[in-house]
Amino acid sequence: MIEIRTMRMEEVPRLSEIDPGFVSDSVLEVRKSGSGLSTGWQLVERRLATPFDKGRRYDLRESDLAEIRERMEKGSGFHLIALDDRDRVAGMLDLAVEAWNNTAHLWFLLVDNAFRGRGLGRHMFDLAIDYARRHGIRAITIETQSNNVPACRFYDAIGCELVGLNDIFYSNEDLEQEEVALTWAYRLE
Repeated sequence: MIEIRTMRMEEVPRLSEIDPGFVSDSVLEVRKSGSGLSTGWQLVERRLATPFDKGRRYDLRESDLAEIRERMEKGSGFHLIALDDRDRVAGMLDLAVEAWNNTAHLWFLLVDNAFRGRGLGRHMFDLAIDYARRHGIRAITIETQSNNVPACRFYDAIGCELVGLNDIFYSNEDLEQEEVALTWAYRLE
């Protein structure tokens, strides 16, 4: 049994217990063409000879935990923690309201590898949608990476739409490193 509830400030350090790594046997290759106002991008899924394994490089750092604390202190968002019946952290959600454009940004939706495939991520996202609707928010935005095809498939399957990309978000070599930031959105009425 997994309990999902509002996260308390003293639980933030426990978020580093989550193993959020992923493995993907494909990548969304970003093909850029043209220049200036004629620039265009195309995503093409390409199988990898060797699966890409993010391993523990996706773990929350102390700086991530500090930012989560800061968002919680502001009180303008929605923060969930999921615990199993043995008090193991199974996942978390960190959603911050962006008042200036009436959206909410999903900073983190993490499910520990041991708890994937049970609908936990979908359930937490549904709770975020409910929160956003209750607060009159017009859309939820999410950033993920072109090499995190499992996350891209998840957001696509739950009704998000791909609305943009940034090919220098992480470094000046994002295209060459095949890790390009993709922006997704879930529109609300």
